[in-house]
Parts: sequence; structure tokens; C-alpha cells
Amino acid sequence: MPHASEAEIAVLLDTVNTVMERPLERSDVVATFAGLRPLLTSDPHGGAADTETSDLSRHHAILESPTGVLSVVGGKLTTYRRMAQDGVDAAAARRFAPGEVAASVTRSLPLVGAWPRVRTAEIRAAPRFVRRYGAEAPFVAALPDGPAAARGVTAQELRWGVRVEGALDVDDLLDRRTRLGLVRADREASMDAAAAALAD
Repeated sequence: MPHASEAEIAVLLDTVNTVMERPLERSDVVATFAGLRPLLTSDPHGGAADTETSDLSRHHAILESPTGVLSVVGGKLTTYRRMAQDGVDAAAARRFAPGEVAASVTRSLPLVGAWPRVRTAEIRAAPRFVRRYGAEAPFVAALPDGPAAARGVTAQELRWGVRVEGALDVDDLLDRRTRLGLVRADREASMDAAAAALAD
């Protein structure tokens, strides 16, 4: 399980403290998280392997196994739409003749809830909902009220996480839909509200 080491925490504190009027101390850190990045250790097209992780490409590649299975390897979470587009394009190219499948329109499709910033005042919902859900904010606000979670996360937000975003259990709701699970005290304070949203 990846975790933030004390050395990594110290480096981050040192960096942050270069701009803080009152420096943060280790005791100010209430939670940490860490993850793994799927970096390519060599050029997928046969080039030389990189040795330092800082030198590894953050780009993705589409690889085909000897049995014809396509895999998207490498990449970054922030480029998930491009990875999906390239994966679908690669699959279509192997199945259809050129011109049989229309070009991908992913690049020009707005994300769900997208709304021009200059027009956000037109969305009839609490500013908190508008910032987080954009054009979908009124639908979130229309969900039934109930027990709230920590950090001002409302019952409506928890219910949205279950009904629309597909949260399957308390951990999914707190860790991936709301991020309340990152801080132990927030997780503990939110368990009952999350359970109520899932039960509903």
C-alpha cells in the first residue's frame, strides 16, 4: 500500500514553508495520501529504457498483445479522455476499414455539468453546489435532505454520489466521491451520514 514517508512529508513542509508567514510543523499535518503512477519504463516502440523515474514519460501508449488484446499503458489521470479516445480509435482501426467509423468527437464534447463561467449566476442552486456540480447543481439540490457529513458535505451530495456517480459502499462514497476519507476524523464523523445515503 503506497504511503507518504516522513522524508516526503518533510520535503513538502519545507517547500510549503517557503511562502508561509507562520511555518507549518509536522504536528499540523492531519492526514496524508499517496498513489502509484503507471509510468512506462521503456519506449513501447523498442527504444532504450529510462533509468530514473523523473525521466520516464508521463504519456500513454496503446499496446497490442500477440493475441490481439489492446491495452492502454502509462498516462495520467488528467488525460483519461485522450487515453479513452486513443484506445477506441485503435480498436476501430483494427475492426473497420478507413472511413467506416466517424472520427472521435471527445475533444469537443463538454464534461457533464459544464457551463460557461460567465453564466454560472444563471444556475439556481447554492454556490457550493454550482462550484462542484456546474449545470447539474439544481438536480443535486433537489434531492432529499438528511444527515450531513463532515466539512459541510450535505446529504444531497452523498445521495448524488450514490444515485448518479455510482458509489457502491461507504468507502467508495467517502474516499472517491467526496474525499472525506482522506482525514480520519472527517471519515469517522461522516460514517453515519454515508451509511444513510447508501441505505436510501
